[in-house]
Amino acid sequence: WYQRRVREAVVSTQSTGGAGFGIFLSFLAYLQGWVWFPEELTWEFYALIATCVGVSLTNYANEYHQFYPLQYSKFAADGGVPARLGWFIMYFVHMLVYMLVWRYVGNADSAYDYLVLSMYCGHFAKRCLEVIFIHKYSKDCLLQTVIEIASFYSLGAVVTAYSCHKLAGEARYSFLDDMFRVKVGLSIYGAGQLCNLFHHYVLANLRAPGSFRYVVPSGGLFSMVVCPQYLGELVSWLGFAITAYQYGGYLSYIPMVVYLWCARSPHLPLVRNQVRHLPQRRHAQALARRLLSFVDMLKHVKAR
Repeated sequence: WYQRRVREAVVSTQSTGGAGFGIFLSFLAYLQGWVWFPEELTWEFYALIATCVGVSLTNYANEYHQFYPLQYSKFAADGGVPARLGWFIMYFVHMLVYMLVWRYVGNADSAYDYLVLSMYCGHFAKRCLEVIFIHKYSKDCLLQTVIEIASFYSLGAVVTAYSCHKLAGEARYSFLDDMFRVKVGLSIYGAGQLCNLFHHYVLANLRAPGSFRYVVPSGGLFSMVVCPQYLGELVSWLGFAITAYQYGGYLSYIPMVVYLWCARSPHLPLVRNQVRHLPQRRHAQALARRLLSFVDMLKHVKAR
């Protein structure tokens, strides 16, 4: 039991770093000129910003302060919805919401529109296939959890689809002109998807057939990163945001990062007393310096 609690709590280390890391990377993308904002800031723009801030603050309150945390980890109560069905619904419903918004916002007919649609829905189509063919579950889902997570994802789908395909207007027809940015974004997206898929496969094969005993993850990047499957997902969504170029891509990315940061933070003091290899601040500073150097290199490559 103690090892399970410690391992689960260690997720907060990756999540805490992930929050600052994700926001920092978004800021780097902005400095690079890879975030588009409309010239005229309408009430819709401010409404989407307010939604992003509201969801982020809600995630912070519910997960960090444990006011109303989502019940889906291995420590959640057993539910009445078959796990495979529940998780399939969570991923499929909001993918459907995105496609409906994309279809009915009007004039979603450019190569950019189809590329962003395929990237966004491609991730969740992959997740649905993983639910069917890869993941192994030890308990069923709570109906409340299915509704909450499907609603949370669907809100992100509406924000992203409406901002990228509607509020961008005619400007989106030029969003693929900078092929250097598009190639970087697609490469990051693809690498993140492969990292996410591979480590889900690793996790699915840790336990012996028929066993529901908790096993400390090993293999792949688990020797270097606490939750490489989460890392892959965050990297993938950053690639999506860079390719989408529109600020709406980042409005969905940041609340996700904040959620991962807050979800396990209440357990962090316990882990810091027990696990010696947790990254120190100086490591984060060194990483930040390397990232700044990388951005400098990108500017020189683009100039050539």
